[in-house]
Amino acid sequence: MILNYDTIINRITVETSFTKQEIENKISQKLKDFQDLISKEGAAHMVANELNIKLFDSSPKELKITNLSHGLNSINILARIIAINDIKTYKKDNREGRIASFFIGDETGTTRLVIWDENLINESTKFKEGDIIKILNAYSKENNGYKELHLGNKAQIQLNPPNETVGEIKINATSKRKDIADLKENEFAEVLGYIVQAFEPKFYNACPVCNKKLLPQDDKFTCIEHNLVDPKKVLIFNAFVDDGSSNIRVVFFRDVAEKLIGKEPSTFEDIKKNILGKQFLIKGKVNKNEMFSRIELMANSVEYPQPEKIIEELELKN
Repeated sequence: MILNYDTIINRITVETSFTKQEIENKISQKLKDFQDLISKEGAAHMVANELNIKLFDSSPKELKITNLSHGLNSINILARIIAINDIKTYKKDNREGRIASFFIGDETGTTRLVIWDENLINESTKFKEGDIIKILNAYSKENNGYKELHLGNKAQIQLNPPNETVGEIKINATSKRKDIADLKENEFAEVLGYIVQAFEPKFYNACPVCNKKLLPQDDKFTCIEHNLVDPKKVLIFNAFVDDGSSNIRVVFFRDVAEKLIGKEPSTFEDIKKNILGKQFLIKGKVNKNEMFSRIELMANSVEYPQPEKIIEELELKN
């Protein structure tokens, strides 16, 4: 495997406390020492070797999405599923098969997950948006300038591993600020609007293993996959957001709902007093609610906007 210059730089920054600029300074010095008789990549290899960085180490690496770079192997990542694409078939060089793909995210960013292994594809049909997955032995590739995570027949996926959590998803800059009137199904977007209507928060009983909604059975609860379990309470909160162009129903789950209205919400009147008429910056995925034939925004993050940034954006528009 040949590692390019940026991949080597990224690997060194992940495994040391040096900044990218400090590493490039070391590489520049190495080039001077050898009077430019070696390439930048060669100098980067030498710097990595001096810092005891094993560029071709095959042992598993626990990474965050922001640390992904082209050409990494044996990657382990914990992430949440934020979008599921349809399974597709392909034909290439007298080969044919199926391919599954998802968008996943963690506290550092989002990326596309591509599954090639047939057994994992079959397993992935059980997955749903919001599930936490622990990915083992993946590899990274670059596709049209974007870093992706790929799973072959050596990879494994653990669905909703116990005692593992993923914080608020950081949506990459590829999600665009849009007017609500212009939102389209299946896109990731950012909206800036006012909460104009709120609905009383609810808790549902979820499986502590897979997060699926539980079915009551006498005085106990059962999961379709894990049988009788002790339920955990999961918060869900709905509100309408208006930005002047239109309005949309926004659904807040779990940690995002807790950030907006609190982990243990007070009275509904207090919740409305705190958020109605307030402006929020909301990022998420636009889904189609088939029952009501309308689009809704499934929030992945929510925050109060920074006034100076809003003023700056308005000035740029004008």
